[in-house]
Amino acid sequence: MTPILALDITGTPRQWISQDAAITYMSKNAVAWSLGDVVAKYRGGLQNDGIMSYLEAPSIIAIRGHGFNPTKHSKVVLSNRTLFGRDRMTCVYCGNTYTDHKKLSRDHIMPVSRGGQNTWMNVACSCKPCNSYKGNKTLAEAGLELLYTPYEPNHWENLLLQNRNVLQDQMDYLLTGIPKHSRILLPS
Repeated sequence: MTPILALDITGTPRQWISQDAAITYMSKNAVAWSLGDVVAKYRGGLQNDGIMSYLEAPSIIAIRGHGFNPTKHSKVVLSNRTLFGRDRMTCVYCGNTYTDHKKLSRDHIMPVSRGGQNTWMNVACSCKPCNSYKGNKTLAEAGLELLYTPYEPNHWENLLLQNRNVLQDQMDYLLTGIPKHSRILLPS
């Protein structure tokens, strides 16, 4: 089933929710406004006039109530999945692009054993042969250069990285909050 993009009342994306959750918000009159195409139609009961009632779930809904919590949602958790998504499954050293995540690894540009941190700005997607070659060396010691610059993705980007089945209207909405330097914007 297609996930629904849930926004807060100001239009800031919060999370992906199920169609059932969207219908629940709609039935409780907790949806302030909506956008996008209808992705699900739920049948209700018979009304007094004998007509069947329906609730339709659009692809994007704004939920009344609590606004966006920047401390909860602004930091993107660093995981291999989000890292490989940010870097588009492309090795930072050789430039090869992979379809199998098992051929990739997380490289610490400044090795952890040398004081490097496990942060977005110090990690990049690397193929296993390049990561093995670099090992515990700095870029200068290994004679390597970065083909692209690491950056910390924002919450909007993270939502795109979380969902593999983003609808066009959801994509268009989320792209408005993606920084211009994001590799997500590069053509495939």
